[in-house]
Amino acid sequence: MTNARLTAIGIAVPEKKIDNHYFEKIIETTDEWIVSRTGIKTRYHTGPDEFTSDLCVKAAQDLAAKYNKSLDDVDMILVATTSPDQPMPSMACRVQYRLNLQRAGALDIYAACAGFSYGVVMARGLIAGGMHRKILVIGAETLSKVTDFTDRTSCFLFG
Repeated sequence: MTNARLTAIGIAVPEKKIDNHYFEKIIETTDEWIVSRTGIKTRYHTGPDEFTSDLCVKAAQDLAAKYNKSLDDVDMILVATTSPDQPMPSMACRVQYRLNLQRAGALDIYAACAGFSYGVVMARGLIAGGMHRKILVIGAETLSKVTDFTDRTSCFLFG
């Protein structure tokens, strides 16, 4: 069995930073209440022309730059998201195209909060089984685009 390991991590967040005081203005809550129950102090919202695939590509490029790694030998892309740009083509295929990784397979994982973890487990299995050698696993969400900001029970979590 081939061993698999995590070798690099990249990150991308939108520019628009939202703190808990934003939610104090639109729902009955306080910064203290949100932090004490969730640990969340800030989150980031995408702009109208910024999409999940943009964050995926930026995170992959950040990984490549930060660790001086080439993406050319990536042979599988797994993207975990519940907020794709559009239903088809898959997010992984969009990322594959934008990163010009024509040899790589591309699969989406639709599993909400557990999606990225599932992606890591799937990548390990594909490598251990000898099917692939270098897999790019991406977790990305733009839930602020679809969050109901009048729903006090969840808007501060997903928005």
